[in-house]
Amino acid sequence: MIFKSIHLKEGFFERTIKFSERVNLIHSEKNSCGKTTLLRFMLYALGYNIPNTRKIKFDRCEVELEIECEMAGTVLLRRYSDIAIEATFEDRKSTFVLPEQKADLHKIIFGTENIDILENILGAFYVDQEKGWTLLNRGVVIGSIHFNIEELIRGLAGCDCSDLIRKESQLSRELTKYKQMFSVAQYKETLDEESGTLVADSYEEEADVAINQLLLRKKQLKAELRRIDNTLSDNRRFKKFVVDMKLLIEAPDGSVFPVTENNIVGMNDAIDLLVAKRKIVSTEFAKISSQLDRLEKEKDKEYEQLEFYKSASQLEIFDKRIARMPINPLAIKQEIGKLEKEIKSVRTEITNITKNNNKVVSALSQDVIKYAEELGLGNQETIPASYLFTSNLKELSGAVLHKTAFAFRLAYIIAIENALKIKLPIILDSPSGKEVDHANIKLMMDILKRDFADHQIIIASIFEYDFERVNCIEIRERLIGIT
Repeated sequence: MIFKSIHLKEGFFERTIKFSERVNLIHSEKNSCGKTTLLRFMLYALGYNIPNTRKIKFDRCEVELEIECEMAGTVLLRRYSDIAIEATFEDRKSTFVLPEQKADLHKIIFGTENIDILENILGAFYVDQEKGWTLLNRGVVIGSIHFNIEELIRGLAGCDCSDLIRKESQLSRELTKYKQMFSVAQYKETLDEESGTLVADSYEEEADVAINQLLLRKKQLKAELRRIDNTLSDNRRFKKFVVDMKLLIEAPDGSVFPVTENNIVGMNDAIDLLVAKRKIVSTEFAKISSQLDRLEKEKDKEYEQLEFYKSASQLEIFDKRIARMPINPLAIKQEIGKLEKEIKSVRTEITNITKNNNKVVSALSQDVIKYAEELGLGNQETIPASYLFTSNLKELSGAVLHKTAFAFRLAYIIAIENALKIKLPIILDSPSGKEVDHANIKLMMDILKRDFADHQIIIASIFEYDFERVNCIEIRERLIGIT
C-alpha cells in the first residue's frame, strides 16, 4: 500500500500534499507545528478512530486521501465527519458508516477478510510518538486502538479460536458478576456484625413471609381452576359428540330409544361434581386474593406511617434490604475459584493453539532476533524464541526499549507481507527519541535502506536522515493554511 496524496481543508484554509513512493520526511524546524497532525490525518482518512491534536479538531475538517493498494488499485477516500467515509475504487463509489463498517473498508484496502489481522495491522506499520516506541507485542497503538500479538499470529496462521475466545469472554463476564456478588456478601457480613445498630423491620419481615405464602397458595389454586376448567370443557365436548352421533339403545324388553344428554348415566353427575369443586376452589381463590390485597394495603400504610415519623436515607434502606438477602459467601467463593480455573484452562488452550507448532511464530522470532542482534540488543543465545511474547518491559528502558520496539515492528511487517503479499508503508513518528543517539538512529535507518527499500517510508521529525532521495514535506508554522 502506498500513500499518494492527501488534501486537507479547514474552513477557508486548505492544503494538498503529495507523497513519494519511497522515502518521505515530514519536517519542521521546531516541534508542535503539525507533523504528528499530518500523520494522524492520514490514519483518520483510512477510517481509524484517531484522537485530535491540540490545535486541530478532525471532525471540523475535510480530508481526501489517495492511496494505491495491491488488490484494489487506486482508492480515493473522502472523510468529512466522524460517522462516515466515502471510498471510490474500481469506478465504484461506496459509503462506509463508522465504526460499524470500518472492517469492510479495510478488507478492500488491505486485501484480507481476516478480522484478527485487520484489527492489528495498524500496530505493525505505524509507530506513534507517544505510545509506539514502548509498544512491543500488546498494548495501545494510538487512542483506543490496541495491538495484540496473539491475535495477529492467529490471523496470519489461519488459526480459528473464535469459539474458545467467546467462551473465555462469557466466563469472564460471569466471573465479574460473581465477584460483585461476593463483595455484596462481604458487605452483608459486616452488616450482620453491626446488626445491633440497624432498625429491625420485624413487621415488614412478617408481612413479606405471609405475602409470599399467600402468593404461593394463590398460584396453586389458579392452576387447579385451570385444570378443572379444561376437564369440564373436555367432558362437555364429549357429551355433545355422543349426542350428535344420534345413537340408539335397545332395552332388554326390545324397546328402542335414542341417546340424549339426560340418559347418559354418570356423565351429568361427573360434570356436576366438577362444577361443585370449581365453586369451592373459586371461593378459596377469591378469599386468598382478598387477604393479599389487605396485607399489601397494610404494608403500604405501615410504610407511610414510618416515613411520617422518619425519613430513612438511601443507605439505610439499602442496608436493610441487603441484611435480609440470603447470600452464602462460601458458595460464591467456591464458584469464583471454579470459574478462575476454567478461564485459565481456556486461555492455556488458546495460547497453545497460538504458539505451538506455528511457522508464523518461528519466522517472527527469527526476524526479531535478527534485527535485535544488528541493533546491539543481543543474539540468538541471549534472546530466546519465547521473547516474542514477553510481558516484562521493566528490564527495558530508553534506547534499548526504543530499538526493541523497532525490531518487533519490522518483524510484523515482514510476516504480514509473507501472508498477504502486500507491502505495508512504514510510518515513524519522531524516531529520534531523547535517549537514542545518532549511532543508533543510523543503525535503524540502515536497516530500512537495505531491507525495506521497496516499502514506502514516512518519517515525521525535526531531524533529517541519510537517505539518497527524500521527498521533504516542510511544515513551518501550521499544517493547514500557512506553508
